[in-house]
Parts: sequence; structure tokens; C-alpha cells
Amino acid sequence: MKIGSIFYFMLDFNITAEFALSVVIAVSTVVYTGINLLMLFESKSVRLQKITPHVVMYLMSSEDHNTLALHVKNIGEGIAYNVKIKTLRDYNQFGKENHPISDLGILKHGFSAMPPNYELKFYVGVILDIYEKDRNGEVGFEIEYERKDKKRFKEAFNLPFIQAIGQNYSTPPESFLGQIPYYLKEINSSLKRIEKTLPKL
Repeated sequence: MKIGSIFYFMLDFNITAEFALSVVIAVSTVVYTGINLLMLFESKSVRLQKITPHVVMYLMSSEDHNTLALHVKNIGEGIAYNVKIKTLRDYNQFGKENHPISDLGILKHGFSAMPPNYELKFYVGVILDIYEKDRNGEVGFEIEYERKDKKRFKEAFNLPFIQAIGQNYSTPPESFLGQIPYYLKEINSSLKRIEKTLPKL
């Protein structure tokens, strides 16, 4: 092989290697930039999550399972500001005329700020009465609130009574607060039975 041919071969190989190296560097730069952008978006999402509220409404029976209650709770990580609730389907509290639940607390007047995990509870009625008279009924609400940066959120909740009435529960209740009235009632019943068995003096 001639010296000139060897020189041109090495020169061509050197150019090819430099080109390949340039391509690798360019691809690495693009990938690195993409990863940084993804991390930036993820960081922004995490920051928004930390200030984003999420207010929900649901029906749940009381600890003794005698009363149905409407719960309003902020399950998000941020504070919910200027909470307003519009009642779509109302219900008379404990079946009393002129006592709609829409006249209660936050349902009527709204709420200026709900911190995370803050919860409000409103009693709707006796479960047995609701089951016998309005088991196929429901209440409905539209809730609107805003985040710290003034972004507004709106969500509607349709809450059928039958879904809440059909919940499973344990006896005695699982929670400590629920067990107190349960065992007090049991103690009272036991004392009455003892009283009946004792001879009258």
C-alpha cells in the first residue's frame, strides 16, 4: 500500500471518528436536556400538589349507626379558599319541614378557608326513617373553591341515601370514640337486668 493511500485512509478514519463522537455528544446533550425538563415539570407538579386542595362530600352513618351524616372534607394537601356550596337536591333535616340541610353552616354561608384534613359534619336524619321513607332519595351539591394562586375548582356530588345506608359496620364499633357509647349502653342494659333480678327491699 502506498504512503499516500495510508495517509488518506487514516485521515478519513479520523474524520469518521470525530463525526461519531460529535453525534454521541449531541445525543447525550439532548437526553440530558430532556431529563432536566422532565425533572423540572415533575418538581413543578409536586409544588402544585402541595398547595392544591381537594374538597369532597360524602354520606356516612354515625358511630352508633343510628344517624346519617353529611361530611365535607378537604383531603388535599393545600388550603381550600372561598369554599362555596350550591345545593342541587335538598333534604329536610330529620324530616322536619322548613329545616333543609342547605340552611346549615358551610352549605349556606360558605367557608373562607379549609386547611388539609379539615372536616365538617351535618346530621341528615335517622337512618331507619330514611330507609323506610326515602331510601331511593338522594342529595346533590356543587362545590366550588380556589387554590392559593387563585385557580378555581368545581365538582358536583350526587349522594344516594341507599349507598350510605348499605354500609357494613362492626359491633362493637372499631373506633375508640364509637366504642364509648356502645359500651355505656351495654353497661346500662346490664344494670337494668341486675336491678330486675334483685328482690325488692
